[in-house]
Amino acid sequence: MSFTLRALTPADAPAAAALHAAAFPDPWSAAVFASWFADPAAVTLARFEGGDLVTFVLLNAVLGEADILTLATHPARRNEGLARDLLAALIETLTTRGVHRLTLDVAEDNLPARRLYARLGFTLDGRRKGYYAAGRAQPVDALLMSCSLAL
Repeated sequence: MSFTLRALTPADAPAAAALHAAAFPDPWSAAVFASWFADPAAVTLARFEGGDLVTFVLLNAVLGEADILTLATHPARRNEGLARDLLAALIETLTTRGVHRLTLDVAEDNLPARRLYARLGFTLDGRRKGYYAAGRAQPVDALLMSCSLAL
């Protein structure tokens, strides 16, 4: 199937919110996404197939560092390498923009995401106790991770 990789715009906010709701127990609203997509410090990359948004990443980039705010892949499309490919393309884009460090936090119980980030060179920097609580019977720690990007 053919696909398109491109940045998201405020017009994509409803699709991003719908995908985020399918992927996470504590989804962000279309208004939140529209605000981020209009922010000059925000960097986005998304994969569309046949006009449908299947995966996207949103991050905040400032002064040579970037923080992944969210990465969502449609649940029916997980384990196909879509997020890995998207992040690889994103890292290539970030290095051309002079970003040298990429950070994120991930729920401790999100083992597939943790494995993905480790394969991409992210290492554990710390944790936030009980950070993820929405949609869970018990709060889960956030693991703080980062990687250095080759410039």
